[in-house]
Amino acid sequence: MGKPRLTSIAFVESPLQFLSALEAHEPDEDLLIRARANAKGMTSFLDAFDTAWLPKRVRLEREGAKPGILRKSPPDRIYIGDACSGQVHKALSLAYLERRMPEVVILDDGLATYSTIEILTAKRGPLVRPRQKLKASRAVMAAHVADRLRGLAPAGRLRWHTALPVSKTMRKAFLKTGAEITRHKFTHLQTLPTGGSHPRDNPVIGSALAADGLIHEDAYRSWLDKLAAEGPITYYPHRRETDEFLAELAEDERIRIKHVGLPIELRLINLPSDSTIRSLPSTAAVSLATLNPDVTIAVTEIPAKWWTGSSPDSLRKSLNAQTVKADVDS
Repeated sequence: MGKPRLTSIAFVESPLQFLSALEAHEPDEDLLIRARANAKGMTSFLDAFDTAWLPKRVRLEREGAKPGILRKSPPDRIYIGDACSGQVHKALSLAYLERRMPEVVILDDGLATYSTIEILTAKRGPLVRPRQKLKASRAVMAAHVADRLRGLAPAGRLRWHTALPVSKTMRKAFLKTGAEITRHKFTHLQTLPTGGSHPRDNPVIGSALAADGLIHEDAYRSWLDKLAAEGPITYYPHRRETDEFLAELAEDERIRIKHVGLPIELRLINLPSDSTIRSLPSTAAVSLATLNPDVTIAVTEIPAKWWTGSSPDSLRKSLNAQTVKADVDS
């Protein structure tokens, strides 16, 4: 009689988290992906994603993180996309208040993942996003979950599965806790029939920094104007950009806006080697560099005068410090 098959569940709230769960899935693992369909941009993504693209033994449900599923069918492993999600905190707190928590794997959640890893590396502190202010009850729950996850590290039951660059300092500090780091290069994503050869249409990756109030919109618009002045561009909006901003942008005949339900990583696979993708510091730039190693990823560092002052210096420095090549192979 063979050993029982590994059962896992993934809680994801963004397209990148979803794709990261597919990359983390192991061939002999039964994985249930619980996607939060009402999160920004997720409904259009899930509608566009063909379930035939799922690996074998992977199922998808649009239910999000609910404690009931963890109580009814306790998994051997939990994949977490947004470790700062209130819904995830509630599910984990209620299901594992007095029970032993299984192995937990942190998935990439954009550049915000670095903040999550720094929090888990610290000896104390709640899992909270930069600039986020929590109510007292939420803060207690966020601190409880952070402590429970930290407690998994010495037993080798906390892992970060990533395609992001990992600095030597961050890698050393995280591994010192007893946690693990595993890497991927979007192997499954590259097998999907969504990319292929694309015309050289000067792609530009849209940023949410202006929409989130971190940089001035007029500065961002000026940057796009300068790019368009060099020739027509194809603009791939970020899922959090507003309809009003995109409608105004569409009035510029030099800018072609390409709305895609699927994330840009799925649309810009296998570009011609002489292509150039332009972007501000972003996770998409890092992902596309992994997917298209022969393509030029031109990342513009954000000038100091662009910032609105609503983000801490650490976040601004962290964003501008990002590169599109991993500096450590874990």
